[in-house]
Amino acid sequence: MKHRSWFALLASVIVGASVLGVVPAGVQGVQTARADDAACGTKDNPCPLQKWMRANMGPAMAASDMGALAKALDHSATFSPDASWTWAKISKDGADAARKGDTAAVKAACKSCHESYKDKYKAQFRTRPVT
Repeated sequence: MKHRSWFALLASVIVGASVLGVVPAGVQGVQTARADDAACGTKDNPCPLQKWMRANMGPAMAASDMGALAKALDHSATFSPDASWTWAKISKDGADAARKGDTAAVKAACKSCHESYKDKYKAQFRTRPVT
């Protein structure tokens, strides 16, 4: 009986965390983010891409974990909402730089993407789910 209770509690925690989107990256792979509402964009209620960046890019960059950063940049290449944007190329270039350990080139790729697409993305796609 005790064993079933412990298992039920563990399963409840995992399911609850999955629903809330707070399962650690090591458990879930690259974390995903969904739009909670149109009022996103604040520190307490980040928009999906903002939330994903904070969960995946931020910690990897802060830890200088080039492997995790390359993985996150490769994944972010799939997020471009407009095929005419060079977002995917910028992300792939950043991932290649991370694999080479070139922090300056990674930062340059991030800056390039942010300068080119951050305002456009926020204006048109801020609530778009990120997976």
